Amino acid sequence: MNVAAPLPTRLVALLGVIAAAALAFVLLRGTVLGTDETAATPAPVVRTPTTKPATTPAKPAVKPKPRLQLLPGLPRAVAHELRYEKVVVVSLYAPRTAVDSDARAEARTGAHAVDAGFLAVNVLTDGGARLAEKLGGSVSAPAVLVVRRPGKVVSSFDGFVDSAVVAQAAHNAGAR
Repeated sequence: MNVAAPLPTRLVALLGVIAAAALAFVLLRGTVLGTDETAATPAPVVRTPTTKPATTPAKPAVKPKPRLQLLPGLPRAVAHELRYEKVVVVSLYAPRTAVDSDARAEARTGAHAVDAGFLAVNVLTDGGARLAEKLGGSVSAPAVLVVRRPGKVVSSFDGFVDSAVVAQAAHNAGAR
């Protein structure tokens, strides 16, 4: 036998169960989470200052890289190249001459073959003439000079020079 309660009685019972659950939740939440008056004021936080140890562990000593020393009075263009390359091939040329342009190309090819630096200098300009005089003592073009750190001319060739000769001279001077 099934006895069904009338609808208003079921609603009142359901509302009573919900109200009881809500009241139980509020009461339990207050005591479990500490929302009563004694727990409402948090205890002051005392922070102690942190200090580093008096001594730090010693790092291994790093030796400073020796500074590159070049000869004084070295032309700026050559000094710049010698900062990056141990050996520099300097080609002295006069513009607009076929032999000088061929000699310059051969000197460049020979320098690149042994990973040496390369510098082409026009002897007709004032700076080029001074550079040629300072390095080689001669301003005739075409000419090839092989310069090694710290700025010493180790080989010099007047006239046209083959790339193999330039490469061998640069290699003998210490390139690759």
